[in-house]
Amino acid sequence: MSFVSSFRRKGVFLLFLVFLALAGGLLFFCARPPKPAEPIVLTIWHNPTGHREDALSLAVDRFNRSIGRERGVVIIVTAIAKSEIMHEKLMSIAQGDPGAPQPPDIVIAYPKSAMPLIAKGALAALDDYFSPDELSAYIPEFIESGRLGDGHLYVFPIGRSTEGLLVNRTLWDRFSRETGTPVTELATFEGIVRAAERYHEWTDAKTPDIEGDGDVFFMVDNPFNLAQAVFAQLDDDLFDGDRLNVHSPVYERVWKLFFEPTVRGCESVYKGYGTDLAKTGRMLCWTSSTAGITFMPKNVVYDDNTSEPVEFELLPFPIMEGGRKVAIQRAGGFCLFRSTPDRQQAAVDFLKWLTRPEENLRYVEGTGYLPVTRNALETAQARWGKDATGIWKSYVEAIGVMNREYRFLPQRSIANYGELEILYEGRMRRLAEKARERYRELLPAVGAERAWREATEGAYAKFVESK
Repeated sequence: MSFVSSFRRKGVFLLFLVFLALAGGLLFFCARPPKPAEPIVLTIWHNPTGHREDALSLAVDRFNRSIGRERGVVIIVTAIAKSEIMHEKLMSIAQGDPGAPQPPDIVIAYPKSAMPLIAKGALAALDDYFSPDELSAYIPEFIESGRLGDGHLYVFPIGRSTEGLLVNRTLWDRFSRETGTPVTELATFEGIVRAAERYHEWTDAKTPDIEGDGDVFFMVDNPFNLAQAVFAQLDDDLFDGDRLNVHSPVYERVWKLFFEPTVRGCESVYKGYGTDLAKTGRMLCWTSSTAGITFMPKNVVYDDNTSEPVEFELLPFPIMEGGRKVAIQRAGGFCLFRSTPDRQQAAVDFLKWLTRPEENLRYVEGTGYLPVTRNALETAQARWGKDATGIWKSYVEAIGVMNREYRFLPQRSIANYGELEILYEGRMRRLAEKARERYRELLPAVGAERAWREATEGAYAKFVESK
């Protein structure tokens, strides 16, 4: 065999080895997992959750550092605002206003804010992302309250609150000792009105040289919620289609709860939250979301600039005498704006992580919210009540009573809910403020009863007919 032919055969063999090496390398390269894509970045808007540290923002951070990092998902909180401000932003988006903000991927919203977005086709239904077995782990009433519009699940619970009665226990104890008013008066709305009249007189008597300067006793954070709850307690419905059933005899009782005590100065007509007035010590109790307990002050500052430490307590939501135990179900839920399949799936992954029992307990603890799965709710009371003190002890006791004895009423899912709420509360407050002002003008000259009659003449009929 010649040197040349031998070289050629060896050359072919070497080329074959090179080809195998290259092919092997190519196969090895192809078998490696692809380089991870850029992370999916989602934005979220939500309401404040917690007084010192925002619970949902902390949960977002935990997700980003754990499951989110593993799956290439990053969530950024781009807005934290009170529910009224959030509602305005979402309405601007739903109406297509020229200056409307860019929608987030996720928003924590109330049904009244979600309904107009659903009508515009802006929100994604969440039903298809959960199997029947997965949904069965959640408290049924919480899930059903999120089925809106066409019946699909658009508002998913991540924490739920109800309403209770917040009480400045320090002021109550003084008032109760001196007047003999029992705490059982706070169990019913009629009892609260009686106590309010007594408290107004008691505080007025402390300054005998100034007539008619008694303090308000009571406030309703959300009069529209109160009206719905009272109607349900008395086996009636505030809503008649897309209108309000203010011609019902039940509404006369609702009116008396709010209007007369307000005009007489026993109840506040303040447009805001009871926690604001509670800081001044010039109000003793108010109905509020259970989430409001996280905003309670430790001290009150009086008009003369003196201050003192006070203790607050949460009691179960009051009922009408002769009525059933019903309280409103509150709190916004997880809403998903329509985008791309991978973005929507990433958002749902965050939702499922946030509502896992242990993580959900961690999120809601200290917020005044209830967890949303059966497992977590069963664990919550025992765990939270173990070392609870002060207002947190009363919170655990109150929600225990309400979980056992009350029915929770979802806010009605009708398209014009937000409009009805604004009109109802606005008209009620304007009429009450006008009558209150007139009452104060007449009081020195004609006395309380005549001043009341003249200041309120025709007010109820005017309100009812305006609806």
